[in-house]
Amino acid sequence: MVAALPSDGFVLETDSPDMPLSGHQGERNEPKRIAEVCRAVAKLRGETEADIAAYSTANAARLFGLTFV
Repeated sequence: MVAALPSDGFVLETDSPDMPLSGHQGERNEPKRIAEVCRAVAKLRGETEADIAAYSTANAARLFGLTFV
């Protein structure tokens, strides 16, 4: 499913604090683990982490009406 999404069809998030990532069961989830989510998505999509981060940032900005200077 992750690989099939268009680049403008997702944002990265961590389900903090209640749903820990794989390998972190029993621990509190933290937003600082977003890089791990990015790595996993990049691997599944066969794209770079930089591309995934850029897509997610642009999508979140559009979704929430944010502007960056």
